[in-house]
Amino acid sequence: MDRFYFDANASAPPHPKVVEVVHRAMSEDWANPTSTHREGQRARHRLEEARRALAEHLGVAPAELVFCSSATEAAHLLFGGMKTELGDRPICVNPGEHSAVLNQLQDWKHINWAPEIPKECAMVVQMGANNETGALKPMPQIGKALRIMDAAQMWGKVPMDLSKSDAAFLSGHKMGGPRGAALLWMRPMLPFEPVMEGPQERRRRGGTEDLAAILGLAEAAKHVSERLEAQARLAPLRDAMETEICSWSSDFDVLCKPEARLPNTSALLLRGHSGEAVQMALDLAGFAVSTGSACHSGSVKPSHAVMALGYSEPEARSVIRISMLPGTTEVQVEALTGALKRILRR
Repeated sequence: MDRFYFDANASAPPHPKVVEVVHRAMSEDWANPTSTHREGQRARHRLEEARRALAEHLGVAPAELVFCSSATEAAHLLFGGMKTELGDRPICVNPGEHSAVLNQLQDWKHINWAPEIPKECAMVVQMGANNETGALKPMPQIGKALRIMDAAQMWGKVPMDLSKSDAAFLSGHKMGGPRGAALLWMRPMLPFEPVMEGPQERRRRGGTEDLAAILGLAEAAKHVSERLEAQARLAPLRDAMETEICSWSSDFDVLCKPEARLPNTSALLLRGHSGEAVQMALDLAGFAVSTGSACHSGSVKPSHAVMALGYSEPEARSVIRISMLPGTTEVQVEALTGALKRILRR
């Protein structure tokens, strides 16, 4: 049976060139970049070349980038390193943020939920693109508050500008890079104390860098422009699919449809149906979709991101997320729509 993948926001396949680069690096550049011998220094040179290339791509200084294993780790490093200075001061975050962020902030003393932002706010955390609904949000500019951008879902899907932020974390495996490589970007002025000791990454993140994954990440960044063009072409397919599905029942709706969204993402509210049951039935029919964040697969709780929008628990449990890969075709979308229609009529 043919399989069709519609869960790109959970993870995307690496670009073919990335696979080549990672394979070559694992064969040739396996030495420790911290070692002082010739092999180690060659690895160090390759590491810093990748850092410079990624910094140029993002429009930031190379010294401001910290290589991490995931966006979740980047969030842990950032918020853990800033808590001593900011943990007792008011901060603001969206209640629909990813759990990787919310879990890190849950024991901070004064949390305000967006859009309510106090004037004395010390830090604003903004999810540039919601991983479940695809909704795009601009970075608030509030006095002297530090501006932290969760850009994990934006990179490679929509144009991204870090100039109005003070720090950001970015994921590699959602934009054609390999798993095991992500970025934490911080302006030098941030009140940051390392929480993961070690000499690597200018003492900001201990542990031997995964050079092969990092080189793959830098290679993926070279193809972001073509990826953005392919992503933009998905919006008409997505919109036509949503119109068709919502025509089947007045109980069906699309989350955040009036707002700007990622062009590949559709969160469908299918009232009267179990999103989990629909997802499983689609999987058996050959279509990979999700019920929300991949980090919550198997969770018995309804999506906090959906409920933060004002929907009830039964409504939150009825949602499925369809997120398309670059290059998804009209034929594939029609096949998915047909399978979904048959499932919902059972």
